[in-house]
Amino acid sequence: MFLFVIILYIIVIFFESVPLLKEKNNGKIIFYFSLITFSMIISIMLTLGVQLPSPSNGIKNIVISIFGKMD
Repeated sequence: MFLFVIILYIIVIFFESVPLLKEKNNGKIIFYFSLITFSMIISIMLTLGVQLPSPSNGIKNIVISIFGKMD
């Protein structure tokens, strides 16, 4: 499964990055590669069985700090 994820990401990176590289827009290129790298790391960790924390508690704390606790 690990190799399957790597192969899929290589295919996606190849087909999606060619038009970006032709545009020569450095901001878009950096943004794209940072997002794809982040998602690839998370996908690899999930295929290796690493338990990732849920972001729901952090989101809940942010909402409560903005709006206050509603009963």
